[in-house]
Amino acid sequence: MAQLGFRTANRRYNFLFWPLMIVYVAFIMGTTMLVDEETAPLWLKVACAVGVTVPLIGVLYAMRRLTDETDEYTRMNHMKAMRDGGLIIAGAAFLIGFLQIFEAIGDFPVFWLGPAYFIAYGLSHLVRCNFGRTV
Repeated sequence: MAQLGFRTANRRYNFLFWPLMIVYVAFIMGTTMLVDEETAPLWLKVACAVGVTVPLIGVLYAMRRLTDETDEYTRMNHMKAMRDGGLIIAGAAFLIGFLQIFEAIGDFPVFWLGPAYFIAYGLSHLVRCNFGRTV
């Protein structure tokens, strides 16, 4: 994709990100209020899970598009922050798994690894941009 200016790339990112987040929050609130886990049919549970996941996939696409539309330096910062976030979450997943194997902790809902990735990515990007070395 063609390289755009920072303002245009960020505007396109925000134009996609914020509506997707609004849809995501609305789906989360709606599904938790409307779907009874014990009595709802399986097809409804699956449909709700897919409906909640689709906006998050859109956010990941928006992140990818932002890196495609910016210059090499900004792209490198985002990609390294995504990499570091992924490494943190992979390490946490291994640790949680081994703690469960050795029965040091009980069951851990895998769902929390997704939000933890976004937090790890955001903190990695924040640290990289504000405290990292520049060329």
